Amino acid sequence: MSARRWVALAAAGALLLRLALLVARGDYIVYDEGYYLLLARSLAAGHGFRLNGLPHVALSPLQPLIVAGLSLVGVPDVWASRLLAAACGAALVFPVAWLARRWGGEDAAAPAAVLAAAAPALLTFAPFGPHEWNLYFGSEPLFLLLGLLALVCAVRAVDEGAWRWWVLFGALGALAYLTRLEGAVLGVALGVAAAALLAVRGQRARLRRLVPAALVGLLVAAPYFAYLHSALGRWAVSGRVQAAGAPVAAAPPPATPGAAAPAGQGDALQQFVWGGDVAALWRTLYALDPSGTRMASQYWGVAPRPTHAPAATAPPAAAAGAPPAVAAPDAPDSLTAVPAAPSMAVQLARALLTVVPWWLGALALVGLVMVRPRSDAFAWIGAVAVAVAVPAVFAYVEPRALLLLTPVACVCGGVAVAWGAARLPARARLPLAALGAAVLLVHPVRDLVRAWPQSTPLQRAATARRVVGEYLAEHLGAGATIVSWHPALAVWAHRAWRVQPYDDLPRILSYARAQGAAAVVLSTFEPSPLRNPPRAFTVVLVDSAAVAPGPNVRLDPVEETPLVFVGRVAKAGP
Repeated sequence: MSARRWVALAAAGALLLRLALLVARGDYIVYDEGYYLLLARSLAAGHGFRLNGLPHVALSPLQPLIVAGLSLVGVPDVWASRLLAAACGAALVFPVAWLARRWGGEDAAAPAAVLAAAAPALLTFAPFGPHEWNLYFGSEPLFLLLGLLALVCAVRAVDEGAWRWWVLFGALGALAYLTRLEGAVLGVALGVAAAALLAVRGQRARLRRLVPAALVGLLVAAPYFAYLHSALGRWAVSGRVQAAGAPVAAAPPPATPGAAAPAGQGDALQQFVWGGDVAALWRTLYALDPSGTRMASQYWGVAPRPTHAPAATAPPAAAAGAPPAVAAPDAPDSLTAVPAAPSMAVQLARALLTVVPWWLGALALVGLVMVRPRSDAFAWIGAVAVAVAVPAVFAYVEPRALLLLTPVACVCGGVAVAWGAARLPARARLPLAALGAAVLLVHPVRDLVRAWPQSTPLQRAATARRVVGEYLAEHLGAGATIVSWHPALAVWAHRAWRVQPYDDLPRILSYARAQGAAAVVLSTFEPSPLRNPPRAFTVVLVDSAAVAPGPNVRLDPVEETPLVFVGRVAKAGP
């Protein structure tokens, strides 16, 4: 069988494997997946690119746009998102195989394709582990496919010089940027590599072709630039850096004397990923602004800009009838003492081993020695390395931000496998290939077996969210808005969503009233101000006519099920 047929079989197997894992995923919706789904619904409904009721600038728009388009032709949006992830993961096999063929010969294409089809970091669809479940879902599959296709077109543009490859390089680089902000860095890095290779080859006349490539990229990205300008009031490449890295300047000072001031969100994310300090992330990302009526972080949307300077007013807590500004819920004891985040070098090493396991890294290093022409391959691989290193160094280190290295490692690994197979007796190659494929399948098959019964703790919690979401869909009006910590509740309820602040119940309810919400949904699975909730989920109906509660709060029951307690807030008796 020819190498091209083996590549096609690897792609088909990759698709089937991913679909099986996504079916086994069940009701589980990770946070980013939920945010992208809500953005897609906003687009499909004609409300624009909005999350939390506001124009959104932190997450990129292409993945929600595609999901919205699929939902408009009848595909349920949850499965539109998942089918997109499976299809992109399977299609990634083709650019990986092409690059392996270019740098290692025809025999390198098939093993590279198999590695890309079954690399563990590209199959983390099942909900396991502390970070694995959030490694490769959301916009990552689409971004990796577009990024590798842009790399292929850049290689062909430099080697062949045809205008179509330069145009495709510019367009695909822009689409990668519209999928994830890192795509902008990747496009620039590939452009620099292309210019360097042309200069070394003495083909400076072709350097002019980078200009139309860049213009095509700018044209493709122009609508998003215009959107960002309208939302932010200034020209910007993204609002993600400000949302994820800047301190929450508007957050109130600590309520407890001697407590530390809120950290910047970038610092809090580092401490969460590498030090385990979940509470630090809660206190920064989920903080209310001083008015108590909206979220402080730009991650949740850009508030309307005032048309004139607001008149001086007393602080909200001093207004008549306003709830007192008291401390946010205490973090669990297990979260109050956490180790400091390790150095950046250690973070990068751990993240790299997460996306490129040691065995794939060893194969890739061997393949790096074998690639031909070496100078060209090193230039392109170096550009990819820069594209993942720049965001890590200047923003924060997170394993999934380094995922672009995984398919590149598969390319080099395929070159190494082909080099080793050429030195084996012909009769030993097929058995060893079968053994290698079986070993690669151990990880996904194990995850499939574990996830299929839908009995993991994360899956059980996800099913509970779906049941509660469907309950809310039956009991709240179609135009109702709900406040919850996890976006999956709004996804399953098909209702507008506002994020739940990390604060006490009076301030959460005051925020919910300001947002026009019908209910606040509190859960034992997420941070909650309720110390002894009556059920796993507590639905607090928001009554705009009710007197704002004080520190002593009780819930008058309205309805109860084994999973849900529905109540209204009333002042506690004397």
